[in-house]
Amino acid sequence: MRAVVVEDQGMVREYLAGVLRSRLDATEVRQASSMAELAALEPLLPEIDLVLLDIELGDGSTIDWAIAQSQRRSSPALVALSSIMAPLPLKRLQAAGLSIAHKNDGEAEIVEVIRRTLGGAVMLSREVMRVLGGRGRDENSPIKLLGQREQEVLALLGQRFSNDEIAEILGCAASTAADHRKRIMRKLDLHSIEQVIDYAIEHGGVYDSRAMAARHVIRHGGGRKPH
Repeated sequence: MRAVVVEDQGMVREYLAGVLRSRLDATEVRQASSMAELAALEPLLPEIDLVLLDIELGDGSTIDWAIAQSQRRSSPALVALSSIMAPLPLKRLQAAGLSIAHKNDGEAEIVEVIRRTLGGAVMLSREVMRVLGGRGRDENSPIKLLGQREQEVLALLGQRFSNDEIAEILGCAASTAADHRKRIMRKLDLHSIEQVIDYAIEHGGVYDSRAMAARHVIRHGGGRKPH
């Protein structure tokens, strides 16, 4: 696994690079401490598997860069790190396919977020969820209101997949996917697909690897690099 760590604090950057090497068997970890250094690494990104990036650097924010990068077919997996959640455009970041971890997360949690992101997931870490209110205390959490398959369908709807695409990903009939969608909307008292999408993103739906791989197969005719 080849990675890039983007962090303006030297000690934190070295720590994260060490975690990637020791816990995730990274064979190469390049580092950047500024937007300028990140820009200089861009020609190498098609061969990079993961970019672990701080949201705020000394010379600017990485948000727009990361969202633009995510739109490229050769984009590496992206995990954003932050210590402040409130100002972040979480919906934009998740919709673009970025996982988000908090700098107060323990090493094991950060490793898990990275592993699942490399596998194709888009997720929020436990500390991010806690800061945002936490699933466990949220009476509107999909975990409490929906069955397992309905949660899977909700996550796919949150990525704007159609009924036909969801059926292809989950290996079911389009009518079955449509029935799941109707039940989800009824249980959550939602009345439009835009409300469903907003709900899925707001409540940190975790999109599994089948969905992320299928997005490229269905819409671009190709997949991400294998990990």
